[in-house]
Amino acid sequence: MKRILFTLTICFVVLSMQAQKIKGDASCLKGQEEINIIFDYKGVTYDGDSEAKYLKSEDKAKDPDWKAAWTSSFRTEKWEPRLVEDLNKEITKSGMECGDFKEASYTIIVKLTDIDPGSFAGPMSMPAKVSGMVSFVKTGSTTPFATMELKKITHSPYFMSPLPEMRVAEAFSCIGEAIGKQLSKIK
Repeated sequence: MKRILFTLTICFVVLSMQAQKIKGDASCLKGQEEINIIFDYKGVTYDGDSEAKYLKSEDKAKDPDWKAAWTSSFRTEKWEPRLVEDLNKEITKSGMECGDFKEASYTIIVKLTDIDPGSFAGPMSMPAKVSGMVSFVKTGSTTPFATMELKKITHSPYFMSPLPEMRVAEAFSCIGEAIGKQLSKIK
């Protein structure tokens, strides 16, 4: 049983990573030392619903501090740093570094469209899934020269946390890994 579960998990992760490919010509990023990265949450839904509806259904949202953190510090202190950290781990050999580099020639825009925080129920837990679009642009422009679609990027089903913000952080980590793997292939 463990062997079958392990094999299914590996297949699931590999298939979800394979779907994430850069479309367009990102060769101009080769040789760049710094690349700016920004996050766009405008219009994001949570498992297909508005944020307000999600927060009404989430028990933790009864705590005003948690509710305030959901739209601010969870994003800037948990989710985004995990994405950037794992992206940079993947591209270390290329000499590139992504982060808050407003003066960089190029920018990566991570536009989130749907965040499914998953659920915690012991062995029946569901991982978080994040969808969106990554656009590679010349800094100051909104016209992408390359894009990468994010389709329900998820973390390992073995990561179980009762905290939805931590499950989402794990999915962001996988997004960073997927972007980094694609950037490291640029010739």
